[in-house]
Amino acid sequence: MKKNTFAKVLLLSSALLLAATPAYAASGRPVSNTITASFKVNPVAPSFMLKWVDNDNRELETLPLQTVTSGESKDVTVRATVSQNYSDISMVFTITRTDGTAITEGDVELNEYVENELGTPRTGYLDDEGRLVIRSKYYRTISSPGKDFFYNLKFNTTGEYQISVVAVNEPA
Repeated sequence: MKKNTFAKVLLLSSALLLAATPAYAASGRPVSNTITASFKVNPVAPSFMLKWVDNDNRELETLPLQTVTSGESKDVTVRATVSQNYSDISMVFTITRTDGTAITEGDVELNEYVENELGTPRTGYLDDEGRLVIRSKYYRTISSPGKDFFYNLKFNTTGEYQISVVAVNEPA
């Protein structure tokens, strides 16, 4: 008989404990209002940004005037910052004379550093507008977040020059 009484007491105390717990804990019923939020997730817009890098490692849209003696070279760095991986890229250097003199194919040579060694100098060709165009070597892949490209420009003729660079996708 004592066992039945003990069992009854145990069941009664369990029932009291369950009754004393908050309603939301036992039933899983909400006790507050529901809030919602909507999101539209757009893909990252692909970007490929070039900047000149000065001797202090600052990125610049335009390099200040560089002074070089005829026949000497000037090292320049171009930094590509990319939002995704790009393949089949070359850098196209477009060079004009700003001193009123027509440019020739031999006025400027472009040389690239590959593993800290200068490669073979590249001259270029004159386009329909009389600008000297020199293409860098072909880059199979440029991986995010980017890469620094190191070039050496040799100015063979005295004068004033302006150089612009653009990255171009050129599938093999």
